[in-house]
Amino acid sequence: MSQQRIDVVQDFRKPVEEVFAFLADHNNLKKVFGIPVKRIRDGQGDVNGVGSTRSMGFAPLAVEETVVGLVANQSIDYKITRGGGPLRNHHGRLTFSKTPGGSRVQWTITFESPLPLVGPVVKTVLKQGLGFGLRKIA
Repeated sequence: MSQQRIDVVQDFRKPVEEVFAFLADHNNLKKVFGIPVKRIRDGQGDVNGVGSTRSMGFAPLAVEETVVGLVANQSIDYKITRGGGPLRNHHGRLTFSKTPGGSRVQWTITFESPLPLVGPVVKTVLKQGLGFGLRKIA
């Protein structure tokens, strides 16, 4: 299995707190991904915090992603906890930082696929879609 890595960086003319609040809310992610996204389980202490789970996509192919780490206004970590087809060990991390003009988000995704061509194809599609989605909300 070969590991794939995606890094997308987007600058915003908004403060970190505003960008973090928007991207931490599962229900806002439809604007980024262009597919249905819905919080299906609240987190511990915060509806979008650690333990919160979102469903992404169309049934029966929808995947569930669960927040496994969160530091307010700094980072969000999540992983696929249900579905994902041929993807294994999918982990995403959003890192937020201040810039002179506002803020920056670095979105990193790593995953593996046992099928030789699937990993590179998924990597290309995810990177282009994520970059496009983040530019839409910038």
